[in-house]
Amino acid sequence: MLATSSIAEAPSAFLDRYCIECHASDDPSGEREFESLDLSQSHLDNQVAIQEIIDALTLRSMPPEDAEQPTTQERIHAIGDLTRRLSTMRQQTSSTGGKTVLRRLSNREYRRTIGDLLGLDMTMFDPTIEFPGDNLAGHFDNVGDTLVMSEHLLQRYLDAGDRCVEKALPDNRTSMEQTWTFRDDFFQQAELKAAHLRAFRNRCICLYDHPFNDKPEGAYGHVSNFRNGVPADGIYEVRVLAKAMNRDSPYGSRAVQIDLSEPFRMGVRPGDTRIGDMVHTQPVQPILGETVLSDDQFQWHTFRVPLDRGFAPRFTFENGSHDFRGSIGRVYRLHRDLLPERARNAKGIFAQRIDLITHGEIPHIRIDEVEVRGPLGADGPTQSERLLLGGSTFDESRAIELIGRFATRAFRRPIANGELARLSNFYRSRLDDGNRAYDAYKDTLKAVLCSPHFLYLQNIDETDEISNHAVAERLSYFLTSSMPDERLRSLADQGQLSDDKTLRSEAARLIASPRSDAFVADFLDSWLSLRSLGNMPPDPKEFWFFYAANLQHDMKVETRTFVRDLIDRNASALDLVDADYSFLNRDLAKLYGVENQVPVDEAGEFRRVRFADKTRGGLLGHASILTVSANGIETSPVIRGVWLLENILGTPTPPPPDDVPAIDPDTRGAQTIRDQLNKHRSDETCNQCHRKIDPLGFALEVFDPIGQHRLYYDAKRRIPIDASGQLPGGGPFVGPDGLRNELLQQKTFFVRTLTEALLTQALGRRIEPIDRAAVDKILNGLAKDNYPMADLIESIVVSDLFRR
Repeated sequence: MLATSSIAEAPSAFLDRYCIECHASDDPSGEREFESLDLSQSHLDNQVAIQEIIDALTLRSMPPEDAEQPTTQERIHAIGDLTRRLSTMRQQTSSTGGKTVLRRLSNREYRRTIGDLLGLDMTMFDPTIEFPGDNLAGHFDNVGDTLVMSEHLLQRYLDAGDRCVEKALPDNRTSMEQTWTFRDDFFQQAELKAAHLRAFRNRCICLYDHPFNDKPEGAYGHVSNFRNGVPADGIYEVRVLAKAMNRDSPYGSRAVQIDLSEPFRMGVRPGDTRIGDMVHTQPVQPILGETVLSDDQFQWHTFRVPLDRGFAPRFTFENGSHDFRGSIGRVYRLHRDLLPERARNAKGIFAQRIDLITHGEIPHIRIDEVEVRGPLGADGPTQSERLLLGGSTFDESRAIELIGRFATRAFRRPIANGELARLSNFYRSRLDDGNRAYDAYKDTLKAVLCSPHFLYLQNIDETDEISNHAVAERLSYFLTSSMPDERLRSLADQGQLSDDKTLRSEAARLIASPRSDAFVADFLDSWLSLRSLGNMPPDPKEFWFFYAANLQHDMKVETRTFVRDLIDRNASALDLVDADYSFLNRDLAKLYGVENQVPVDEAGEFRRVRFADKTRGGLLGHASILTVSANGIETSPVIRGVWLLENILGTPTPPPPDDVPAIDPDTRGAQTIRDQLNKHRSDETCNQCHRKIDPLGFALEVFDPIGQHRLYYDAKRRIPIDASGQLPGGGPFVGPDGLRNELLQQKTFFVRTLTEALLTQALGRRIEPIDRAAVDKILNGLAKDNYPMADLIESIVVSDLFRR
């Protein structure tokens, strides 16, 4: 018989003793044959088999009850050794040998590059909207070997190239300024038609819902007679005569689901008239402007906003009711006695809607007149015309020169003579087919946008040397998510990007540029999984304020502004964990209970807010993090603990077996999630992972699924929250502040995780064990200053990894 120690040290011996009898090659039980399993081979079939063995051992479904059983220690050692071997196998099969493979632009990079290359305002234009989503590798969307090309995507590139060039150079661009005035004859969506005809004779637009309801009524106030929208891309002046109505409504917030203590805010969002549905949510509808309305009288409000051809302004009640349709029944059920006598006896939602709008005191925004003027200052050439034509008109004699100049910018390097010859021949072939010179030129630009030299980043040659133009490209896509600008291209042309001082200076210049806001947003989407925010939306009944205040957007802005500030000040990366402040607008400040620090008249502005209570602070107190690590209905210490291990400490745990049931807190009874997890952890095989996961998650249980602080799981039953914990090898701690102190004791894990995430974003590849020495070299030079953020980014840019 084999000794226990040898079994623990050799998984193959463990399998021979406890598994092979049933899973031999001649008659394998369950069609699972392990006799020929070679643990030294990393191919996918072996990985699947090893994962099944780990799962079966963890669940104690193997060996069967009537077979010889391993001791608990033997089982734990086998699981641990097999897990380590499986992790190594997965690294080997996904490894690129420390090299960045040829990769195409991600969808976000394509979108931003098109904007810069063609001089387009991308506020309302997204050429990637029909592209398939990019595959992710560890939450990152720019890892080369996952960015596959397909016939479907290639066709989308062809379509997008056509749309982009035609948008940049439309055949009939108008620059004549016009004014449109609209009063009376305002028609709203069908559900409100009868009520508005009865109450207002269609003389005004009324806004009731906030713009993010699933089934909005009165969420988007469109100008029904502005059927085709504006005639050209440009800047337009939009004037609105509006007033806040019934902010002193007697109906309670439970009925109308609106915060009547806050002034009403009116926004302007674009609507694509070609879609035809102007009263519901559209795919692209960023907020273009916002203002606070007066309760006392109608006032004119002026917005200066961009509008694309075919778009029209739509007016929104940004902090309006959450579910106006439902509020009709709730008002009649809860406040019938407050309604005027002539409205109290209405039966059914149709009649109640009419009477409530006509005679009730329902909170809303009323718009009496709208004026649109523009395009403003459109007499000269557009930015697209300056970039693509060199002026406001196309000069046929310069066609080949313009093609070469465009291709050089698009390919992000000097164009070779052979490449220019092929493009010139294509241009002439379009002329030979009878096309106008202008159309032939535009077709050639479209061909450039479908070229691999545009769609793919530059490859590195076999000597592992990276050219100055490849450095410029890598630097620009790292820090701006777009193509190199003119200065960076010029330095690459001169061969100056091989110099450390120049490269560091250019990194500092790009970091200081507003273009680097894209880097901050994209990096946080990947590193902190903020791209997933909203994938598991909170319960709209319990957390209606999340939707009414559009907190999903605000949460991302908070985290981006916070990190942007650290970079701008070159503050310590450890402040990501330990800061006692953040940047909040009024809606987030209300969520955090510090609204007294954000004035009402600056409700939409994000300002620095310092927290007196140490419960809130650093990334662990950001609602974005707390929401993305919850399931939308309740919180889970396991989910949040796994999130922290993976994204903050860089020590992810293996996934649980597929057959392990979900562990959800039974907050209706006396049993808490801690009770359930303690029972789960009584199994020693489960405890190996959960002893690392659960304490981290328990510390954050003081925050609900949208990041509000709480003392109880159930306020009515007063089931208390125990936020204490202890990590293996560490001391006990309580709550987020205690956890932050614990994390700072392990700061090298955190800063290495951050650095590896930055390197993944910079290089477009996974960071592997082979890179460990290079990562440590970067960090060793910054340790004495506690890892300043801007210095960390610059050190990455001048590292061997970046230029290799």
